[in-house]
Amino acid sequence: MTSVVDREKETPFLLRVFTHKGGHNHISQFKINSVPSEELSLYTWKNATLEELAQLIEQVIPEAQDPDARIAFRLIYLDTERARYQSRDIGRVVPSKPTEEQKKTLEDCQFYIGDYLDVAIYIGPPPTHQSRGRGAARGGRDHGRFGGRLGGGNGGRKNFGASAPYNRDSGRYGARAPQRRGDRF
Repeated sequence: MTSVVDREKETPFLLRVFTHKGGHNHISQFKINSVPSEELSLYTWKNATLEELAQLIEQVIPEAQDPDARIAFRLIYLDTERARYQSRDIGRVVPSKPTEEQKKTLEDCQFYIGDYLDVAIYIGPPPTHQSRGRGAARGGRDHGRFGGRLGGGNGGRKNFGASAPYNRDSGRYGARAPQRRGDRF
């Protein structure tokens, strides 16, 4: 899928890379007239791999040279229909554990000239799965992708009746006292 680029004959383009230690920059920091302050300008080609980009970043940012460093790439692009920036994770490079992901090129990631890269630099081992939220691993109920907020766990039924906790007691959470049938008229 990657097109052949002759790096001796073709001119590289400017790639604006925004780095942040410990996580990605928040998408709200990317606006039409403003971007995060930690910017790195690289000249590269569309057939550059994530590993090549990580090596360039390691040359400039001392934290990325740590043996336990993990470099995560996120594509930032302008959604012209909504007139705001959107993001999509495109891969990670872990120098101590090479993977297939680091062989992806910018072209493979559907990068267009003018898009940005947001790079998170993590130091130390990745968090374990048990430390993430409340899930089956911690003894809680596993509600799947949405954490039970969209009807998971009760067959998709919404419980707005008398057994809902906010209707249980009179006066609690603004609920009225329960009425008998004859009291309504």
